Amino acid sequence: MNNPRNLLIAASAVVLILLSWNIGGQDILGDEAAYSFRAVGYLDYLGTSFQTQPVDWYVDEPLPFWTKLSFHDHPPLGFLISHLFFRALGDTLLVAKLPSILAGLGSLFLIYLVAEKLFNNRRLAAIAALLASVNGLFIAVFRSSLLEPLLIFFILLNIYFFLRFLEDNRRWWQFGASFGLVILTKYTGAFLIPVYAAYLLLYRRSRLKDWRLYAAAMAAILLFSPVLIYNFYLYRETGHFDLQFAYLLSQETPEWQGLLGKEQAPFADAGKNLLAVFGWPFLMATLLGLAHAVHSSYKDYLLYKNYNFCKSYIFLCLYLLFVTLLLIKIGVASRFLALYLPAFLIFSAIAADWLWDFKKEAVWKYAFRALVLGLVIFEILFAYNKNFLQAENFGIAALDQYFIEEFRGKESAVIPQSDNKNLNEVIQKFAAKKSPGAQSEPLLIVYNDNMAIGTIEWIFYRRFFYQSIPTLFVENFLKTLELQGEDYFRGFTIYFVQSGKNTVLNPFKLDKAIGSEFENSLLDRGIFPQKIITGKGGLEMFRVYKFSL
Repeated sequence: MNNPRNLLIAASAVVLILLSWNIGGQDILGDEAAYSFRAVGYLDYLGTSFQTQPVDWYVDEPLPFWTKLSFHDHPPLGFLISHLFFRALGDTLLVAKLPSILAGLGSLFLIYLVAEKLFNNRRLAAIAALLASVNGLFIAVFRSSLLEPLLIFFILLNIYFFLRFLEDNRRWWQFGASFGLVILTKYTGAFLIPVYAAYLLLYRRSRLKDWRLYAAAMAAILLFSPVLIYNFYLYRETGHFDLQFAYLLSQETPEWQGLLGKEQAPFADAGKNLLAVFGWPFLMATLLGLAHAVHSSYKDYLLYKNYNFCKSYIFLCLYLLFVTLLLIKIGVASRFLALYLPAFLIFSAIAADWLWDFKKEAVWKYAFRALVLGLVIFEILFAYNKNFLQAENFGIAALDQYFIEEFRGKESAVIPQSDNKNLNEVIQKFAAKKSPGAQSEPLLIVYNDNMAIGTIEWIFYRRFFYQSIPTLFVENFLKTLELQGEDYFRGFTIYFVQSGKNTVLNPFKLDKAIGSEFENSLLDRGIFPQKIITGKGGLEMFRVYKFSL
């Protein structure tokens, strides 16, 4: 514990193992799937009727230039970064999570740098990094393909450059550019503005008159300008801004009746959710660190009659205050609670650092050091339990792997088509990149669309748009058979994917019976599942039939 370098090395090794362990076999769920599917083609498309996008509005005409500058529900940087990884390494589950894993490793070092910069204490900084490496929520967030992993990384980077800017005004451009990256990733990062403003008012008012602060702001705005241009044209076309700004301003959005992602836990659930994602020992350590900060600040005030000696504590408290105000508005879903991580980790490290040396001249020191080691051990067990033993497994990754193996060395002899001109261009663009030497074969995937939207997007839409494999939900398949006859699909190898009751389903389509009716027709013809995909506890998640007409 007394060697910061060894602690940092240990933290780096632990977090790399925990972030990457079986990551390619972990299911991709909800918004993760939606973000990743869109990032593959840098395509703002969800395939829903209740939350449409510009690509749905301009069906028969080229997309206006501004539609490429951002996305209808989020700024573009997270999608762009993931898109570059997919282009370089392929569209697999591992690659979907790779930017987050790297952001997690980077965030570990940034937590160290921020804590060291705030308190000039390398051991405390190393403890903060160690606690991050075994924290259950830290591991969960950076094992996901959400936007929060990149957001937290850029928030930490921006805080570090803010602290450097206070020391050296030549760092203004790094501070401004890194803040631009924060809000280009997700708008929620804007809570940093009042944090910095309040801190400067309290401690560095002279900086409020420094042109470099405003030059930094202009640098951020310049980076953010694609989103501003996007929203200008979007408002001109529809009378409202993008989904997030429209939600904030309570604008009418007839194109977005569903508002995917807006059904979040209310702030009233904060206590329950905090306990669920952090665990009580970590929260107790955070509160102890906060109490120690308040006590130390009070002592400094009595001794020096000013608050300059507690400014690092005040910075962290301002961070907590404005994150909390943000969560009152947006809710306390676990991924939003992850915004607390930088401050919570440093406050818990303050507690651990203090306890390690408490009563160090007495035999009691061993009891307090045991508490610190107990916290680390608990965090390891909590993280392992949350992210591995209790990890959700609905068979989505296994179904994806099944199709990867089925189509290895093959390509579809028939390129699918869309009745949307712009989506058709996407299909043709990716079809032109098909692997040379692959065996051409008529392939078709039919699926029951009572599955969750994210599953449909990652498993089926991804193959339709980016892998040139025709996919149809069962109603469309049956309608085509009725209109064209069985000869239309003669010679095709057809895969029918039927969802099991244990996997993630669309709550609005639970009563649909057509998938079961089609499955029964296959069974009546003596066609049985070629593959049964199971998930957690061996429960059946999907049944895959393989047949020809």
